Amino acid sequence: MTTTAAPDLRDLLSFALDMADEADRISMAYYRGELGTTAKADGSLVTLADKAVEARLREMLAQRYPTHSILGEEQGYLDNSEGVPGAGRWILDPIDGTHGFARGLPIWAALIAYEVGGVVQLGVASAPALGTRWWAARGLGAYRGQTGSGHAGERIHVSEISQVSESHVLNGSMKYALQRWPNAQAVNDLAWRERGYGDFWAHCLVAEGAAEAMYENGPNAWDLAALLVIVEEAGGRLTDDQGRAVIDAGHAVTSNGRIHNELLGLLRG
Repeated sequence: MTTTAAPDLRDLLSFALDMADEADRISMAYYRGELGTTAKADGSLVTLADKAVEARLREMLAQRYPTHSILGEEQGYLDNSEGVPGAGRWILDPIDGTHGFARGLPIWAALIAYEVGGVVQLGVASAPALGTRWWAARGLGAYRGQTGSGHAGERIHVSEISQVSESHVLNGSMKYALQRWPNAQAVNDLAWRERGYGDFWAHCLVAEGAAEAMYENGPNAWDLAALLVIVEEAGGRLTDDQGRAVIDAGHAVTSNGRIHNELLGLLRG
């Protein structure tokens, strides 16, 4: 029986960054143009750009890694790994922040992650309208760079602040946060500063040390997979409100790690 060696993590990351370049090219061609925006069954929006980006990324993956499975927001799950030991799964969000994208805001990104055995191994968050990209891989660190500048970037780290009262705290939507955490407003009242930036960007701001915490209610696995490894490789934590590092809880709490337990306790009340 012929076996195929597992791809090297650096090669996988390089390919993920190449996919991000392609996602940026496609999405920027639609940005602030004709989007063909429609509502999905769950009420969330989808644009022609969401569909085009995911279709292209799936095409690239089929050519490069045909035995890898794919989970994407727009086309669902495709299992190509039957009978292939150790085959991984790519998790794609073609445009995280579609509602803002549809209104011409610049805070949106393609999120690309690769997972093996339930552990996310790498993640890329590419925000071309902001001109910024964040990425990480297990054991290789977390980085921030400019979109369109190849694979070059600077290493990022979380902050060293150790108390919520001294922290810059972000949230995705207080309306939805309060539905899960009635004590969320008390967290904001205690914080040094609070803002509602939302989506991928807030988690990345924690990873690069510009904020200490982000909490949100409602994200899906494709919203969090890439961000999990970026935050962890920068020295922080992304968990559910019980402290478990999962991406399918339907909510997320990200921090620099130092304030994490205090933050979880406050949110749970």
